[in-house]
Amino acid sequence: MERLTTRITMRLMTGDDRSRDLDVDWSYRDDEPHATELDFTSYQPNAVWSLSRDLLLAGLHAPTGEGDVHVTPFDDAHVLIALAGTEGVALLAAPAAAVARFLARTVRLVPPGREHERIDWDRGLHDLLAA
Repeated sequence: MERLTTRITMRLMTGDDRSRDLDVDWSYRDDEPHATELDFTSYQPNAVWSLSRDLLLAGLHAPTGEGDVHVTPFDDAHVLIALAGTEGVALLAAPAAAVARFLARTVRLVPPGREHERIDWDRGLHDLLAA
């Protein structure tokens, strides 16, 4: 298993003077090739979001998403990520260049359309039946 990790500073946008920067750990594992994790646990216990890599890639260029996660280009330099949870919606602005660099690394590791080659189907079936 190969894991990619980077820290990206994201701006939590609250619309008031409580907006602040958050250092968020982004990670990607080649054995979970469809998911990218954003780890906020240094700010909130158990706050790890798993986002679709395809959603993030598409959101760099056009508004995308439904349900709990939406991604859209914001300006020439940022992408907005909206995460809806039980306590409301967190709106985060991330530097588009940093996100694009991280996602490019994931694409080099597991090219789109080749994800199925990296999934351990036997382990997944075992875990499902053991639950």
